[in-house]
Amino acid sequence: MFRNGLLTSMLCLVVFHARATSAKCWSDNACIDATTCAVRGGSSQAGLCSGASHIRCCTCNNCMDVAACEASGGTSHSGICPGSANMRCCVKGSNPSGIGSSKPVNRMLTDLADILRKAGLNVVEEPGWKTRGHGVMASVKGILIHHTAGPATGEYPSLRVVRDGRPDLSGPLSQLGLGRSGTWYVIAAGRSYHAGATIDDSIFGNSNSIGIEAEATGTPVDNVGHKHWPEVQWESYVRGVKALQAAYGVPTARVLGHKEAAVPAGRKPDPNFSMNEFRAALG
Repeated sequence: MFRNGLLTSMLCLVVFHARATSAKCWSDNACIDATTCAVRGGSSQAGLCSGASHIRCCTCNNCMDVAACEASGGTSHSGICPGSANMRCCVKGSNPSGIGSSKPVNRMLTDLADILRKAGLNVVEEPGWKTRGHGVMASVKGILIHHTAGPATGEYPSLRVVRDGRPDLSGPLSQLGLGRSGTWYVIAAGRSYHAGATIDDSIFGNSNSIGIEAEATGTPVDNVGHKHWPEVQWESYVRGVKALQAAYGVPTARVLGHKEAAVPAGRKPDPNFSMNEFRAALG
């Protein structure tokens, strides 16, 4: 009796383990990077996909017809809804967290300096910034965090490069700069070449995201804390981004480091601080 009971218990454990480990994502195509999932309006679940730990099963809780989503003021994202191609994940508004509702479309962002000053920040306006850019901004749906990888000393020695560009890439290279003292430099109001290819160009591409180039050497490469940054600069970075979020209705999930948004993965290392810590500070 004891032996039979033991065999039965062992068999039950084997069956239970097989069931527990056989759980799979609802679609192989939905096994994507967790950050990409959040940007598309989905929820990630670990343990259902093979590969690296950041590759998780992404599920959308608001699948809608594309036309219906757009008619209700939402933004559609493909790849995380079952059914036909017109069924996509619908994110209502530009800011699911509700911190703002402004959705600038096809214009220069000539209010940048005012937004930062109202947050109590020191602001320097570069001459001609209100008309500088590679055309108007289509929208502001995301904010990309960068570092300049510039000289080891100086307040904002990378200003000329960010404003005027490099031999291989014409400026402006971002709308905003951040000096080591925490001073903000308003460089351009229009589209700037800071993003390159991203995980979703409709949110993080040059036409749809604000770029901030903060002065830092970028070394050593680090994803833990912000110990390589002056505290005054770090605190100003957080405060300035919070002000931009509130003004343009950008949720914290759409504030990414260039290293998170750039494709292919690993193409960019900036910024050399923890983006999880940065987003936590945004609240």
